[in-house]
Amino acid sequence: MTKGKGNVVQMAKAQRELDRQRKSREDTTPMTPRGPNEVLAGQWSADMYGMPSDPGCECPVECIGFEGAYKYVIDSSGQFRAMKAADFNQVGIQDLFSATPNYPKWMRPRWHLPKGIDETTGKPHKPIIKSFEADQIKEDFFRACARKGFFSPNDKMRGRGAWTFRSGNLVYHSGDALWICEKGRFKTLATGVHENMLYPRLSALSEPWTEAITPDENPAKKLLETFRKWNWTRPEVDPVLLLGWIGCALIGGALEWRPAVLLIGDRATGKSTLQQALRNIFGDTLFRSADTTAAGIYQAMAHDARPVALDELEPDSDPRKLDNVVHLMRTSASGDIGRRGGPTKGEASEFQMRSAFLFSAINNPLRSAQDMSRVAVLRLMPLNLNQAKPDPVDIETTGSMMLSLMMQGWGDNGARFADTLQRFKRALEQGGHGGRGQDTYGVLLACAATLLGDEVAAEIGVPLGPDEEREWSRLLGAETLPEVEDAKPNYRQCVDQILTAVVKSWRNASRNTIGQTIEELRTKDEDGNPVEAPLDRGTAKRDLNIAGFGLFNTHEIVAGVMRQERIGLDEALARYNLPSFGWVLAVPNKSTKVAEHLVGSDWQHGAWKDALRQCPIDGVMITNSEINNRRIDGTMTRCTLIVLDRYHGAPEK
Repeated sequence: MTKGKGNVVQMAKAQRELDRQRKSREDTTPMTPRGPNEVLAGQWSADMYGMPSDPGCECPVECIGFEGAYKYVIDSSGQFRAMKAADFNQVGIQDLFSATPNYPKWMRPRWHLPKGIDETTGKPHKPIIKSFEADQIKEDFFRACARKGFFSPNDKMRGRGAWTFRSGNLVYHSGDALWICEKGRFKTLATGVHENMLYPRLSALSEPWTEAITPDENPAKKLLETFRKWNWTRPEVDPVLLLGWIGCALIGGALEWRPAVLLIGDRATGKSTLQQALRNIFGDTLFRSADTTAAGIYQAMAHDARPVALDELEPDSDPRKLDNVVHLMRTSASGDIGRRGGPTKGEASEFQMRSAFLFSAINNPLRSAQDMSRVAVLRLMPLNLNQAKPDPVDIETTGSMMLSLMMQGWGDNGARFADTLQRFKRALEQGGHGGRGQDTYGVLLACAATLLGDEVAAEIGVPLGPDEEREWSRLLGAETLPEVEDAKPNYRQCVDQILTAVVKSWRNASRNTIGQTIEELRTKDEDGNPVEAPLDRGTAKRDLNIAGFGLFNTHEIVAGVMRQERIGLDEALARYNLPSFGWVLAVPNKSTKVAEHLVGSDWQHGAWKDALRQCPIDGVMITNSEINNRRIDGTMTRCTLIVLDRYHGAPEK
């Protein structure tokens, strides 16, 4: 790329700024008639909202609507403003019209008649406009906001980043302009309200490259070749997925699903160099931090759909802080609505993020299956000291050209990108992926294919073209992925937490987990040979009662029914689908001791009951009310009964 090409984008941006300044200079003096109809001050015609409607006389401050005590407007500089009634005073109105200070004097003039005789004409002075009538302008704005109707920035505001119009066409908000691509040609729209959505004027970010990009000039080709110089555990796969994440991050707000990427590598694996390359690509578009909170992220991002990169997100960090950040990534991936604290005590507000996240860490900070299903894990190995250093990224042009490629690849109404995505989702389905895996890896592959294009992909040997997507059912087969292999269902994670968490009340015992205690009750080894149990059942039952759980054999579970209905053991076991022998762990549906045992987990506040009942395998979890009322710690309590041998023998997924 030449320096001259890099200057093209800057020249276009400078021209838009000159046009904006020119419009500001068209703010003629209050006494000068405006527009082709030469409308005099205060004599304009009102539109349906009560604002000036004559050609060339439109108000530079646009009323948007209201919400509670707030009136929303776009000021004369194009910025979104939230104002209360008291803000519409003389100074507040002057502030709104700061880019066009003569307009309010023309709109609602405050006339003044000087005393005496005009020395130049020898006649009495004519009235002049001294200022503006603030109360009249306030009434005009109140009326217009009321007639525009209810407006909430939470669901009507679109900050910087990519979005879609109702047609499905992509629109990119660069801060000072909106960009669309129609049949390969780029056009700009003014910031403001479009299709009842507000795109406010904000500080400018990178904008799309508007000239043609030949295959030789395609920066994605050079970028992929650069990424391949790192030492990846999957050299055929990981650089392609990282390239795809860049494309996803550039148009994240327009996508239905925004997968995250987790870079894992020890020191001396090149993580810092790779992160610097990403910063060079995105520039100010990227929100980056090595130490932040979820609140810090959404406050900085506001309504933007920009990418987020977080470094040093380690599992040994503050657990609550880590959980909040991961939860933010989770809601951002799907675009779900979240809640945060409001400006005053006891007040809360909703927020929505549509950003693609990238984490980097030495150890994996993600624990739950639902989090891992949203993430592609890319692992770095120590660098080969003999490997050539990665080529530097062209800061001036790379990000702008990559954005252009994604916008062109979106196609009319998003049809081209949708077709590409469906190709890869079908291949991933054949590779054993469920819906979430298809979404996560399908978007990354579709974005990589969009950036490279068929010609460049074929040239550098990446199977992304038509009929080549089937290769990814092998390269990304579900059973080959550690992030999928380690992802357990929610119920299994909960049971494992119950069995392996240290029981604090057993502090001085030789055993410290429920799982270890039950294991020491076994009377047969793995080959079925009889062995002497290291622990007697009475001690085990007592210790589990102290911990807040119950331990029973299957005969004990049905003993009460056998007495009441006078039926035999075999009939009772068959009625409740219980095996003829084995241990059953009773987990109270409500218990402060169980909550204490699960402290720090996702289930500590009582969610364990529903988590356990999510088990899809018949006979593992018993919830029948005729047999699940058990005496634990001296109290009869409803429980979920876990048939342990069936649990351990059930498929992991």
